[in-house]
Amino acid sequence: MTTQVAIREYQATDETPVIALLNLALGTARAFERSTAFFRWKHLENPFGRSLMLLADSEKVVGLRAFLRWQFRAGGQTIRAVRAVDTATHPEFQRMGIFSRLTSACVDRARAEGVHLVFNTPNQYSMPGYLKLGWTHVGRSTVFVRPLRPARMLRSVLAPRLGLSLEGERDEVSRWASVDTLLENEGGVADLLMHDDAHLAVGIRTARSPAFLRWRYAQVPSLRYAAHWVERGGLRAAGIFRLTRRRGLQELMICELFMEEARDGRHLVRDALRTSKADYAVAHCAWTTPHRRVLLSLGFVPVPRGPHFTVRPLTNSFPIDPTTLTSWRLALGDLEVF
Repeated sequence: MTTQVAIREYQATDETPVIALLNLALGTARAFERSTAFFRWKHLENPFGRSLMLLADSEKVVGLRAFLRWQFRAGGQTIRAVRAVDTATHPEFQRMGIFSRLTSACVDRARAEGVHLVFNTPNQYSMPGYLKLGWTHVGRSTVFVRPLRPARMLRSVLAPRLGLSLEGERDEVSRWASVDTLLENEGGVADLLMHDDAHLAVGIRTARSPAFLRWRYAQVPSLRYAAHWVERGGLRAAGIFRLTRRRGLQELMICELFMEEARDGRHLVRDALRTSKADYAVAHCAWTTPHRRVLLSLGFVPVPRGPHFTVRPLTNSFPIDPTTLTSWRLALGDLEVF
């Protein structure tokens, strides 16, 4: 007997079984807790709009496909986008084409709504499935890495062979200001974003605003971000940071860097590195921006092993080609998986 699986829209009453399915299919070993609060923040409270979510139903929820609303700016235009994020299939219903059916149905819905572009950062295992469904692999992003405690980084390489421990002092970015404190100066942040956008104007970048930053970095449950900024007759540069652990080392993520002039950005990042006890710092920016010059001047090294970036254009009308990596002006926070 063939199991019948219907595709339908997400409803409020689906929240509990959907979260249970996500935890079952994707696991709980994440930097964030996939809780009710996190689900609502991510999919229902986004300032760009509620996520487009479709379910596979077979007398119970057996599949989910979610497209997170996003907006980009390019050439004076707003690009309406969605980010292909949460996808889950119940273990008992795998290899039945549910992923493909849900994804294709979501693409059709997005196109009908006037969405211009789908994008995501798939891993090496999920990327072939997206390519079969018409996605374009734009490329692998270059990240910029600055060692802060080289001896500990070398120790992390040798630890598995020599049985060494990497226990040590933990950094606490909480001693910096909260993102909410930065956003108390909403007018100053808005002006700074305008200046920073001018540095990125020839490419495609997230439509950032104080409201977006508040949602993305201040209101997110179970993830902690901190802010650091430079004032000199006004807000001249600001950064948003998160501390995480990777392979036993403490990583300082420079999620966002906004600056009026390069010297202000350099001052900000230098001070952040000086006051951090992390083992290394990592950032991302486009190669042709002043942000890159700031990072290189402070000893960051480009490493072309960042996240894979893929897109699925839903229209032919773009001011800049979205299938070319050099068209994009993304921060590390834009590429972060959450």
